[in-house]
Amino acid sequence: MPDYSEQLARARNKTKKAVQKKPGEKKSEPVSEISAIEFLLIGSVAITNDVLDYLGVDFFLFRLGDLITSMILGLWCLIRLHKFPSARFGGSFLIELIPILGDFSPTWTIFIISIYMKESLKVVKQMRSKKTE
Repeated sequence: MPDYSEQLARARNKTKKAVQKKPGEKKSEPVSEISAIEFLLIGSVAITNDVLDYLGVDFFLFRLGDLITSMILGLWCLIRLHKFPSARFGGSFLIELIPILGDFSPTWTIFIISIYMKESLKVVKQMRSKKTE
């Protein structure tokens, strides 16, 4: 059986050379892969929780809805955004735990809208930087 390790090494070196950027060339961040439909779906989770809070259902479930929603949104942030927006997330979670304020404020919806706005601004900045190059 022939040994293909030398051919494999040459092929790897060719791909590494092709991937390397020229000096002085700017690194561009990847464009957000999160679509508006995905934000709409994850936003529906937040809106549903906020509506249930407003109707008083969460009061009878002892904040179980807020805990489940926080786990869903937290996992989504980690998986899709590859980071955890701890300040905004923590603030939203703490506001939701305040008895009267948490029932009437749409904090999870505001949290998702703020993430959507931030991701949209990233895409706009990337598109502008590509036009100037």
